[in-house]
Amino acid sequence: MLKYFRNSLITTSVLYTLLGLVLIAAPGKAIRWACFLIGAVTLWYGISRIMAYRKSGMEYGQRFDLFIGVALIVLGAFLLVSPRFVASMIPAALGLYILVDSASAIKRALDMKALGFDKWWGSFISALVLAMFGAVMVLNPFGTLEALIRFVGVGFVFDGVSTLVNTILADRLYRG
Repeated sequence: MLKYFRNSLITTSVLYTLLGLVLIAAPGKAIRWACFLIGAVTLWYGISRIMAYRKSGMEYGQRFDLFIGVALIVLGAFLLVSPRFVASMIPAALGLYILVDSASAIKRALDMKALGFDKWWGSFISALVLAMFGAVMVLNPFGTLEALIRFVGVGFVFDGVSTLVNTILADRLYRG
């Protein structure tokens, strides 16, 4: 049983490391594949909801299945046809949120200055930096998303390598 557990950890660690390396090397392709897979599953689920509606005898109470099925088919097709657009919307939306939040933070910092706080400029500078991050996310959403995917890839590599090293060390310690 311990041998199976060890082998499972080693296999998982190697797969995590390989996945991380792929995410680091080709984040754009990883994004497109993720959108493709999500789009295909969404499309398939939409078709299955319409089939469930048809099998239920098309009763009034089951029309929700028809509505959901059509909506999922449209969403799935959209994900399949334009994955870059969909992927770019995530950082753009987050960037817009950060811009709005940083505008509030700038106002708070200026209020602190008006109230006579000596260290108001620290809050002001951090709000400006936050605004710059938000602007980059809005103006270059796909580049931002690729950087995020690379960061996730680094996390997978770190997790895979550290688990592999710890498993090998624990195995050596156990064997004595």
